[in-house]
Amino acid sequence: MFRGDNPHSLSYEQQAKFIQDRITNVEKNFGVLCVAFGDYSRKTARLRDMGDELTKVLKDYANNEIVNKSLSTGLDNLSMTLTAIEEYRNCEVQRLEAKVVGELCQYEAICKHAREELKHTMNVREKELARKKVLDKAKERQPFNRQQVTYAESELLKASAEMSRTAKGLSEQTEFFERRKLQQLKSLLSDFVMIEMTFHAKAVELLTVAYQQISDINDKADLENFRRKLRSPEKQVNTGISARSSSLASLMNQQSPSKDDTMSLRRLKSPEKNNLGRSNSLATLLNHSSSKDEEETTASEESDENDTTEDTESR
Repeated sequence: MFRGDNPHSLSYEQQAKFIQDRITNVEKNFGVLCVAFGDYSRKTARLRDMGDELTKVLKDYANNEIVNKSLSTGLDNLSMTLTAIEEYRNCEVQRLEAKVVGELCQYEAICKHAREELKHTMNVREKELARKKVLDKAKERQPFNRQQVTYAESELLKASAEMSRTAKGLSEQTEFFERRKLQQLKSLLSDFVMIEMTFHAKAVELLTVAYQQISDINDKADLENFRRKLRSPEKQVNTGISARSSSLASLMNQQSPSKDDTMSLRRLKSPEKNNLGRSNSLATLLNHSSSKDEEETTASEESDENDTTEDTESR
């Protein structure tokens, strides 16, 4: 590159224009790639945030569900699995930003440096051309002034040597720029594919677990539990038991029937003989009270007979 001796080679200006076009092309394409991968990374990050919100909703639902126990367990397990997936997605975002977007962003400075090197080389080339013009004028105007011609030739040789060194350095840097561009683009594209493959492999693995967790939800058992709760909700059952206990307690605390009422209570012992619509529990309680009164009456009569016998014997 930058060799003008070969008649088949490009001129310095053509070579410089070719290098300038390559730098501009790389800068443009890498800039577009950087924007595209940056958008991809940001949208993936937003998807991660939305996944976190979804897991929170599932977790809250699981905590609030008190009837469908199997559904509550399934939602809780599913939220934990989706949380793990979003953790892997977060790693995906971080790796994309570091290994893909970060590498592409560096090419703005790399292209700027390459363009400055090309500009410096063209300045050296212009300096060489200027020295050549001075020598040509000296030879044309004062061909016999050897001192001036020799000085112009010496300055041209210095400019040509500097141009040769600069051109060689630019050629090496341009080739290095092209080689690094190819290698880094290949590397970052491979990194992008590997990052996506790693995430999706983990996601498929965890989504398989999530599918099994959803399959483990026993909808029949939850429906049966719902029917059982519907027939006898816990709050209603507790309230009914308390009311019934209070009623029976108040009935038990009533004064025991007197001896005169014993016969009427005996009549209540036989449901077939009365027309009062009592519940079985109440009838049982009344029967229990009647039996207790009879026992107390019998014990009282036996006590009176014993007292009479003792009085007779003492006489």
